[in-house]
Amino acid sequence: MRHLECFLAVGEERHFGRAAERLGMEQPPLSQRIRRLEKELGAELFDRSGGQVALTAAGSVLMREAPALLRQHQRLRTLVKRAAEADPAEPPRPWSSIY
Repeated sequence: MRHLECFLAVGEERHFGRAAERLGMEQPPLSQRIRRLEKELGAELFDRSGGQVALTAAGSVLMREAPALLRQHQRLRTLVKRAAEADPAEPPRPWSSIY
């Protein structure tokens, strides 16, 4: 999920240096994270030509979808944490008993 947070910062700032500063990291590791994300997704997310950073069509799609993914991830973390802290005397019902 950190890769998505990095992507959003670059997408919002349209500048790797400012995004790195915002994230509290150096620019080279940020660039490496973005490259790994691009490789994982099989698409370039930014057009880096001409000294400017612009979203590609794939980047625009991810820019629209990433915030919802991050919110869902945070919700999932919260639910799992609550479940882990629940009273072990009352384990959750198995899926088979729900249906």
